[in-house]
Amino acid sequence: MDTGKFPGVDSTLKADAELAGVYGSFSLQSEYMHAFVRRKVAPDLDFSGWYLYGSWFPTGESRPYNLKTGSFGRIHPLHAWGAWELGLRFSSLNLSDRDIRGGQENDYTIGLNWYINPYIRFMANYILADVTPNKNGLDETPRIFQLRGQVDF
Repeated sequence: MDTGKFPGVDSTLKADAELAGVYGSFSLQSEYMHAFVRRKVAPDLDFSGWYLYGSWFPTGESRPYNLKTGSFGRIHPLHAWGAWELGLRFSSLNLSDRDIRGGQENDYTIGLNWYINPYIRFMANYILADVTPNKNGLDETPRIFQLRGQVDF
């Protein structure tokens, strides 16, 4: 996905809306983003993207949410062996409008998180991406297996 450079941009406005909820060991969150690009000579452009993510802690933990900051807090495992979280995510991004062909991508993700303690977690994700078309004009469906570790202090 790549719009490349396009000339004559007068201004951009980016808008974003988020929604999140927690019910016991289940959580759901979503976000929508939109970019309005105003050009001096050519027609204006609109680009957008969104995602929906849901997770469940089979070990009984709950994601703490802070209304003042609009963010989730640290997970505090209930067991000595840590906390496990299963997650599903769908995301979509459209970078094509009018004469700009940046492509459109949809990602399907299934993930497993292991929180050893409130400061260390390991993540494994399997992602199926559907890009139509990519920056070279080709359709692609890469499959990605991703492992990550995080130390948060």
